[in-house]
Amino acid sequence: MRARWAAVALTGCVSLTTMPGSGVTPPFNACPEHACSAYIQPGASPICNGGACIVASTYSGLVLVVSLSEDSFFAPGQTIAIPYESLFAPAATTACSSESSPPCTHLPGYAIVQGAYTVTPQFQLSSSLDWNLGNPGQPTALPAHVTYRPLWQQAGAGSGPVDAESIGLPLALIPAFVVVETSPSSPPGPGQGPSIGFQANLQQALYEVTIQPDPPFDAAFPPEVRNVTLAMGTQNDEEALVPDITTVLGDPPMPGKQLPSFSVSRIPDGLAGWQAFLRDQTTRRRVSTLATLGTRTNDCASTPCKVLLPTNHSPPDGDALTNTELVLVPPSSAPIPTYVVRPIGGELAYSEPYPTLPTPMTVTGSVTDADGTTPVEAELFFQVVLLPPTGTTGATTTGIDVDQTSGGVALNTSNFEYTAQTNAFVDPNTGNATYSITLPPGQYTVTARPLDATHEITVVTAFQVDPTAGATSPHILVDALRPVTGSAEVADLRPMAGALVDAFPTGCSAGAPPYCMPRDAQTTTAADGSYALALDPGNYVLRVEPQDGTLFPWVTQAVLVGPTPVNVPLVVVPAPVHAGVELYDPYDNPVVAAVVRVFQVPATGPAVEVGRALTDATGTYDLYLAPSSP
Repeated sequence: MRARWAAVALTGCVSLTTMPGSGVTPPFNACPEHACSAYIQPGASPICNGGACIVASTYSGLVLVVSLSEDSFFAPGQTIAIPYESLFAPAATTACSSESSPPCTHLPGYAIVQGAYTVTPQFQLSSSLDWNLGNPGQPTALPAHVTYRPLWQQAGAGSGPVDAESIGLPLALIPAFVVVETSPSSPPGPGQGPSIGFQANLQQALYEVTIQPDPPFDAAFPPEVRNVTLAMGTQNDEEALVPDITTVLGDPPMPGKQLPSFSVSRIPDGLAGWQAFLRDQTTRRRVSTLATLGTRTNDCASTPCKVLLPTNHSPPDGDALTNTELVLVPPSSAPIPTYVVRPIGGELAYSEPYPTLPTPMTVTGSVTDADGTTPVEAELFFQVVLLPPTGTTGATTTGIDVDQTSGGVALNTSNFEYTAQTNAFVDPNTGNATYSITLPPGQYTVTARPLDATHEITVVTAFQVDPTAGATSPHILVDALRPVTGSAEVADLRPMAGALVDAFPTGCSAGAPPYCMPRDAQTTTAADGSYALALDPGNYVLRVEPQDGTLFPWVTQAVLVGPTPVNVPLVVVPAPVHAGVELYDPYDNPVVAAVVRVFQVPATGPAVEVGRALTDATGTYDLYLAPSSP
């Protein structure tokens, strides 16, 4: 189904004003002062309707995002996302109908989820979990932190739904709130305490829910991680803990089913104070308990440590190690990389020794302008990046040097993650912008983010830290921001004066996010519609936003900024589709003072905001969108 917006009668009048403080008068979509026949644009011809030139168009891939006010009667402070195809799905009522003018629709109803993280008696005293909750023969409800992560399925994505925020939809992680139940029929908390559960009020949608036991219980009991589709109404989530099991671990693999258990070591320094866990290979989020390694009697050096890492993320017929990788994390203060072990042939190895690494070394250097002498203060990020199994666009090969039993070292590009940060500041004695940092030997990507507004983010993709030769590129050069120019005009050939031009980043030119992501920038068009920006290298969406009240739509264009100046093709602002709607909540109350944003969600890639409005006292908003391409 495709949403269709027809030309509808508009009310009110347009006041021709000058942009405050600019001396620039913007063009207005006003007819018959400006003939609709003068618009040169593909698709349906504009018609004069209510004093503005309007077209009819169909859409796909648009999402309406409504952020309700904190004093809203319905879902105060919440943000709701509605695909345009579903906008008029709620049944009409006597107060609200899609046939009215403007069209009227309801926000979807909410799901109310109530539940608890319950441990059954057979697991409380399990020799494998080794934990007594103080309730012999009874289930126990553990205190837990519960979050719901909104997911979104893009039309062209073949790998399943993704975190909505990761593609640019403003749908943040939603925490549930704690519910303390004193009813005798409810499972007690630890030590015969009150029953502890949770409740969440959520939009009907798809979520990744994580139910994480609070410390100290998270040391023995795994988080429950799963995708859920919530429907309207109250629903219970009272599933008891059933840790996932596997049949592939052991040395050799043992018959039968078991909880994941690993043998880890680090010779000669041990693993005291380290942490171990299993995480999902796709999302990089933890799916097992968080185990602290090393004790006074065994530091995991001469004698390997056995670590139990139960999970609770697979369906009952799945395997505990489905899509997981083992992670060994050092104390944060040490210049030691995190070690990540992935399955080989679908199996994780039972025994995992941490490789022996050469001694870390201190690297010193400076940051200058491209002239080689002018100091530039900057934040510096040194990264060793473990690429996802499917690879990462724009990422480069990095790794950590590992000692070989036969002598010498070899670069390991498959098992390490490491990020270190320092700053280059001007030394008052030398006048140079210098830095110093201690790093494990290896090959890094270095990202310099200048602290001024004139130099560009710079990525050095092969920064070698070699104890025998030192760093090959301790001196980092950063160039000036790249000039980007262009102009915008109305489809009837008038200059689009006084419009906001917003360049927001969508991808790095080199390296791996987040540090290499370019910075956003804004400017306004001059009286002749021209504009100029200075940008970091990378991928952007350039958005031209005519002033509010002009009745023109926002227009976007993809821009790639490389090593040379960029002249953006002419941006043409067409006669728009009027997409005003009257919003009601499920109880037939108008949705007042809500921020309404429209996003274009492509089959792949980031979502782009293409319009914004505010509902009035009747729940009505006026919105003008660029017609879709025919």
